[in-house]
Amino acid sequence: METKEITKIIYIANDGKEFLTKEDCEKHEKFVEKILSHIKYFCVRCHPDLTETGYFQHKIYVAVFSEHYFQKEVAIEWALRKFGHLLGESVQGYGFQPCFSVSEVSKEEYENCPPTKWGGGNLKSEKIFLSPKSVEGFPENIDYMKEWGFK
Repeated sequence: METKEITKIIYIANDGKEFLTKEDCEKHEKFVEKILSHIKYFCVRCHPDLTETGYFQHKIYVAVFSEHYFQKEVAIEWALRKFGHLLGESVQGYGFQPCFSVSEVSKEEYENCPPTKWGGGNLKSEKIFLSPKSVEGFPENIDYMKEWGFK
């Protein structure tokens, strides 16, 4: 058996991630600063049960990249365009209620994309990425800037 004592220099990024080269560490820090720091995570709860409870039966996890901030507003605008309106008919046609709700969630919850527990089972959730450009590690982007006619 042979043993060796090895000493290595590691580079630690601002977020604690370790790298073997200075270049990789700097590249990661730049990526965090220019991209990841401009991404926020949301859960859009939708498809209310209109027969008894009114509870939302589906979740769509949404990551939003925006250099202009207003990530929550982008998520809300996406939901409005997807569902057509905020208010809809309520349980058994009586009154009205929201068709969806948007709430901020953690990056971990977005990545895990937990199912909706409903009626004794788990209903699969969706995961989307709203961004004018694709970003490694995220689903295929939906370019909201282009689709909505923003510059």
